[in-house]
Amino acid sequence: MKKFVLTLGLLAGVVGAASAQTAPRFGLKAGVVAANVNGRDADARFGDNTQNRFGFQAGITTTSTIGVGNLVQFHPELLYSQKGFQYKQGSANQRTTFHYIDVPLLMRLNAAGLLFEAGPQAGYRIGQSTKGDVGLRTGDTRRLDLGYVVGVGYELASGPNVGVRYNGGLRSLYGDARVLNSVFQFQLGFAFPGRS
Repeated sequence: MKKFVLTLGLLAGVVGAASAQTAPRFGLKAGVVAANVNGRDADARFGDNTQNRFGFQAGITTTSTIGVGNLVQFHPELLYSQKGFQYKQGSANQRTTFHYIDVPLLMRLNAAGLLFEAGPQAGYRIGQSTKGDVGLRTGDTRRLDLGYVVGVGYELASGPNVGVRYNGGLRSLYGDARVLNSVFQFQLGFAFPGRS
């Protein structure tokens, strides 16, 4: 939890520094996710029985231009995200959902509305649920998740935007096995006009 609070503090400081360049542009976003797990121990723990678990994501964003022009941008977000996986064994299945508060800190290149973005992400698991009849044990997961985000998108000058991202985990979900979050994200959003 201390690392998560430290990350939020760092976010506030970087946003403040970036805001000195231009007034930030705030926005909203929502979308669907296709989540699964990977990593060197994922097959040993779950076999090849995991499949994508579809869920949703929503939150707030802010964008500040760094330097001259609109080419380089700093784009942090605060998101509620569903992750997890679906496990199928014969006709039985089980769906595990992890509920996270995610804070991606992204650098963007804005080429006339075409966006290329990448950066680190910290996530804090606020809940977990399992439904199904396999009896697979999925508890004892770590609360703090660290990872990275890469993506592309397009944003109109008037505010509507769309994006596709991949969020890969760097910190194992379990202390005794290297099993990582692996999430594809499909997002729609709107950036409100900044102050002039």
